[in-house]
Amino acid sequence: MAADTLSPGQQAFIAEITKQVNQFVGSQLPGTFQMVSYPSGFNYGIQYNQPPVTNVISLQAFDSLVIVANNGMLTLGEAYFSTTYVRILNAVSYQYSTSDNKVVQDPNIQSQQIAVAMEAQNGGYVNQFTLNPVTYYSVVLSVMTNFGAQGQTAFTSANILAAAANLGNAGFAGLQAAISNSQQQLAPLNAILNAQNQADRELTAAKANAQNPGATNGGLQTATNPSSTYYVNYGPLPTNNQVLGGLGSRSQVSVKISASNFSSTSTNFSITGGTSFSIPILDFLDIGISGSASYDMSKYTQSSSTLDMTLTYPGVSVVQAAPTPLSTNFATGWYDQGLLQSIIKGSNDPSISGFKLPAGSQYDVNSTFGPGKTFSRLKTFVISQSPTITMTFAAGNSSAISTDFKQNSSVNVKLFGLFSIGSVSQSYNVKTVDTTSVAGKITVTLAPPDIAGTVPLNQQVCYVLGGVAEYPPNN
Repeated sequence: MAADTLSPGQQAFIAEITKQVNQFVGSQLPGTFQMVSYPSGFNYGIQYNQPPVTNVISLQAFDSLVIVANNGMLTLGEAYFSTTYVRILNAVSYQYSTSDNKVVQDPNIQSQQIAVAMEAQNGGYVNQFTLNPVTYYSVVLSVMTNFGAQGQTAFTSANILAAAANLGNAGFAGLQAAISNSQQQLAPLNAILNAQNQADRELTAAKANAQNPGATNGGLQTATNPSSTYYVNYGPLPTNNQVLGGLGSRSQVSVKISASNFSSTSTNFSITGGTSFSIPILDFLDIGISGSASYDMSKYTQSSSTLDMTLTYPGVSVVQAAPTPLSTNFATGWYDQGLLQSIIKGSNDPSISGFKLPAGSQYDVNSTFGPGKTFSRLKTFVISQSPTITMTFAAGNSSAISTDFKQNSSVNVKLFGLFSIGSVSQSYNVKTVDTTSVAGKITVTLAPPDIAGTVPLNQQVCYVLGGVAEYPPNN
């Protein structure tokens, strides 16, 4: 559901939240704020235990794909950014440009390649150094790996000849001669293969580091037992004190909603004194009490009733982390934005040699990359303490309100059909029910329960108001 298909009431509520978030933390945001429905909340205990480990649930939030839920709101999906990244890299294949392919297919160049491959097969090299498939490229790459100077990985004639010079002493004089005799003719091919070899090394490292994070490649340890449990690195991660400091700040969003003209089917409401809307009663507010069936506002109101409601989100603040880039020597990190950019550019351009995604595949460029597409994440979270909801009924159904809203009973609230606050397992509580302060009015205050001392730090959550989505690699 796109923004222009949301109801006027939903759009008004989102606009008010967005306006206030931008007022308090807009200068800290690296892009456009969007509301996000994420009932699970953000686990703010990012590091815990002694010695400290990183909270895998927090990392998974940073690593989740952004999707559009059935109600039209952005939310975090079950699939992960890093996993999708690896799948994209697994789907590519190296393809030559039109001009490079002419060189590769040249009959004279092909005959020289075949001569080297056949000598490796017939001279026993393949038996000692298992190769599959047996090609000029695989043979020479193996010779450079096993007989070349350490660190000389460039696929150049000089490096190839230097490595081949050591083959005679190892009993492969025939292969040494075949490689040496081919180099003058294969110089144009070697330049093409050198680019392919460097790209292969980069792709291999990016996939390996993303699939197998560990201490040596910069993965984040997420458990002490077993100590080998690691997750791909996101950073720089805020400290717990930084997150708690933001949640304890004075920045808050407060939305005031006024509703009247209640019937069994509709109500009129306005947000913070704005335009009044008529909406279906089912789309306004849905209340579930202590795990029982949920009720709309028609149960607690009549045509002459009014409802003034305030939602207050204290401690509005920002947390963010980015995937750790693959290092230039490929040893640490895992995310390679340049590689993704080259894949996107090359996939639609036959004049470029490189890794390409086939059109029509699961990760087709046009359906995978770009705003609103598959490859996405929430790079910035705007969080707060869980909101407090105050509802003041005038001329309401006092009997039904007093019966259902008993102090300390659990409650969950669904607002505008957009998101739920509270659940049976992690519910809100009825904090107070005031029937005496103002004649004819009943004020009900709903708030999250106090965190029990037995709840471990790594399981404690704060509220997610929204954030800034990114759709890499071209943002």
